Amino acid sequence: MEAPIPQMGKPYNKFLERGIIAVTIVDIVGSLLSQWLNFDYGWFSIFSAAIYIGMAYLIARKQNLKTTLWSTTKLALYDTTIGFMLSLLLEANNGYDDQLYKLGLAGWLILIIVWALLSNVLGLIGYKLAMWRKKSNSNSPAMLNELE
Repeated sequence: MEAPIPQMGKPYNKFLERGIIAVTIVDIVGSLLSQWLNFDYGWFSIFSAAIYIGMAYLIARKQNLKTTLWSTTKLALYDTTIGFMLSLLLEANNGYDDQLYKLGLAGWLILIIVWALLSNVLGLIGYKLAMWRKKSNSNSPAMLNELE
């Protein structure tokens, strides 16, 4: 009989990986739909924001604030580089690609910094939701019975 293989890496990485997969799916589906149906790709940022908050919530249930915010920043870096390139390759109807090309590398860096800051705000929302949930569960009668 073989011994089970211990898990390597950090436990919150599985949530980060799932967040990256979810954001990639939103980027691809949103790019294609915005091109086919001729509407602004920016509307899909609502789904991305929900993914950021959800991932932060799941990570914050077991980790501290620093780990939660660092994970949302990593997701934002992925989303603003790979995700944005996917939307350009799939010719999403985003309406601002000409403006970004005019700004060049500086425009891309500004976009990355702004989205990283916004992702930290969304990560903080997810963290606060997780802390609120922990607090409300700790005050529940079932939790009090468990402590006795």
